[in-house]
Amino acid sequence: MKAFALAVLSGVLLALTFPRFNLEFLAWGALIPLFFAIQGASPLRASLSGFVSGFVFYLMDMTWVTNTLINYGYLPTLAAWGVLLLLVTLMSFFPALFSYLVNRLGGGNPVSLFLLAPVIWTALEYLRSSHPRYGFSWLGLGYSQFQTLPVIQIAEFTGVYGVTALIVLVNAGMFALIHPEFAAHEQWQKYRMRIGGATAGVFIFCLVYGWLALADAPAPRGSGLKVGLVQGNIAQQMKWNPIYRTAILERYRELTLKVVQDQPDLVVWPEAVTPFYFQHDAAGARFVVEGVRMTHTPLLFGSPHVETRGGQQVLLNSAFYLSREGIVKGRYDKIHLVPFGEFVPWRSLLFFIDKLVVGIGDFGRGTEATVFQVNNFKFGVSICYEIIFPDLTRQAVKNGAQFLVNITNDAWFGRSAASYQHMAMASLRAVENRVPIVRSANTGISGAVDRFGRIHAATDIFQEAVVSTLIYPRTGEQTYYSRYGDVFSWLCLALSLLLPLGLRRMDAH
Repeated sequence: MKAFALAVLSGVLLALTFPRFNLEFLAWGALIPLFFAIQGASPLRASLSGFVSGFVFYLMDMTWVTNTLINYGYLPTLAAWGVLLLLVTLMSFFPALFSYLVNRLGGGNPVSLFLLAPVIWTALEYLRSSHPRYGFSWLGLGYSQFQTLPVIQIAEFTGVYGVTALIVLVNAGMFALIHPEFAAHEQWQKYRMRIGGATAGVFIFCLVYGWLALADAPAPRGSGLKVGLVQGNIAQQMKWNPIYRTAILERYRELTLKVVQDQPDLVVWPEAVTPFYFQHDAAGARFVVEGVRMTHTPLLFGSPHVETRGGQQVLLNSAFYLSREGIVKGRYDKIHLVPFGEFVPWRSLLFFIDKLVVGIGDFGRGTEATVFQVNNFKFGVSICYEIIFPDLTRQAVKNGAQFLVNITNDAWFGRSAASYQHMAMASLRAVENRVPIVRSANTGISGAVDRFGRIHAATDIFQEAVVSTLIYPRTGEQTYYSRYGDVFSWLCLALSLLLPLGLRRMDAH
């Protein structure tokens, strides 16, 4: 029962670190109760403790899933909660596996736990997030620190996973320092001092680097780029209802005319903003193109698209880029789709489940991180929750993008914490690649993130809004992370395999 209570406590503390609780300081000790729960337990009990912690954590911070399923998937309340519990259960297997491995490989030794915990947790978080089809990066520990700017600056080398590893390292170090076995046995004292020194040294090094990066950053060089963001606040039930088609288009034209008064270099509309297929609806396309010519301002906007592949028609969730003359200069097709939102996985088995996007079939996948250009600056695009995937987002930067645009429709989330959690993850993408990010969301949050992860010009949710923001695209070299990707995570995967072998040899001697 005591182990169960400790596991629950860790789950609660982890949940409180994320939006909208935003008690991010709790992350630095949130895992300590779990470490006490698994220390000295059998592998099975350790696994159960990890599962309980994960279940409480994910359940508290992902209740927004039920809002989506009830209001837009039209599932009965009981069924929606059943789906949420299934999702939370699946995600909880990762902290369960973490607890099992640390317990089994560490042999009850606090020194071993200190060495193993950061690399195993980070490796598992990377595996959970990186699958090209089913990966899910939501609630990775590193995202909890999006407001603690000095801490997240290391992400330009390690990605968000380095911040995750730092959090777990500090938790493991503090646990080793207060563990009764260290206090009771004199032979452990030298290790205790070394662990304390290593923990403090790594944490201070990362913190000092972050402070220096923030303090010594040169003033923006060259001319900036002014971007106008339009947030139409169209209810999800209205988007594909033909009755509201004209009203939707008129609203976006009206808001665009408002934002262009500030003379932006680029205007951005949200994901799937047009209630028609842009390149297959002459009247609708003409309305959009005429508006661009009227404002004489380039426009990026989301619209579904259909093309023929291998003799079959394929639906795509796309972003179109129009020049100031209204000419289509390029298109980006969404690569990472939302399971059950844009396609149904394992359809032959789950034939009874329909998608949330009513009236549109399963989407196909894009294949290229397309780069566009405005005023001699190159930019890449991500659609909706693609922004939560570090490696996918960096592809456009690797291809030359100097700033990033995220278009999304977060109406699915309702007034839950999900919109805030979604925006928080954009902060880490900006730091990883040292590029500014602008974000246009149908119902919010729209706004911008600078290259240090600072969010500014953020709108409230569920209101009409326009934002005019000045950004400074990257002019220097690409970051280590942009060039090489998840090397740090691969290192954690390798150490997860090699460290146990080294620890066994040490025990044998």
